[in-house]
Amino acid sequence: MTKQFNIHLLQWRVVPGEIEKNLQRASEFLADAAPGAGDIVLLPEMFPSGFYYEDLDRMASGADQVAEWMGQWAGDHHIHVAGSMAVRRSSGIANSLAVVAPDGQLCAAYDKIHLFPMAGEHNHFIAGEKTVIADLAGTATGLAICFDLRYPELTRRLCREGAHLTLVSAQWPEERIDHFRDLVRVRALENQMFVAACNSCGDNGKGLVMGGYSMVVNPWGEVMGSLGGDEGVLTVAVDMDLVRKLREKFPVLDYARTDLFGD
Repeated sequence: MTKQFNIHLLQWRVVPGEIEKNLQRASEFLADAAPGAGDIVLLPEMFPSGFYYEDLDRMASGADQVAEWMGQWAGDHHIHVAGSMAVRRSSGIANSLAVVAPDGQLCAAYDKIHLFPMAGEHNHFIAGEKTVIADLAGTATGLAICFDLRYPELTRRLCREGAHLTLVSAQWPEERIDHFRDLVRVRALENQMFVAACNSCGDNGKGLVMGGYSMVVNPWGEVMGSLGGDEGVLTVAVDMDLVRKLREKFPVLDYARTDLFGD
């Protein structure tokens, strides 16, 4: 059975430390997106708070409030809602990509494996230890966060474990936005999967400008839709049957020399 649905990417300037403001802004964009039953909504990295290290503990304490907000939207519209936020674990605070199902309950959570050392992220978060694939809209969906895009072995593992779609929640700066755009395309075409990557935009309050350009790329590496550097909503209709058709027509993954290079 063909699996067709819409992916909605919500791109805005995440206000550091202001959970209420960010949830309100996200609600406005969600209303504009008007998602239908079975759709997926993807939000930027650390969407409720930004990287507000000045009071990260309080930001993580707001995770239940954020999950409730996600659950309300997911349940009311019968959709999946995904986005990264600070979450407290037994050994520290993780940058976690949470996914809430149409029943309003958390169905998956991926803790960021590759923390960004150049911004000191490793000094504030604990690193994840495992990849995650969830069944979203009847599709095996891998989860990744921002800096993970630079490591092809992560998305290749997701591919080998059955993912036909990968969701990426990001806060990628404007000065390296060309890297972001290229990496999203390459991760899609080299794994013959859809990749949806949602970035934030605008000044992060510390003089660093986020680059936007949230996009959805198909298994051919073609950009199906992209935003620019300003706030907005991107809605792209996807047909997941394209993954199967392409992998059968052009089965490059079958000939990988895993005996020499691993998986």
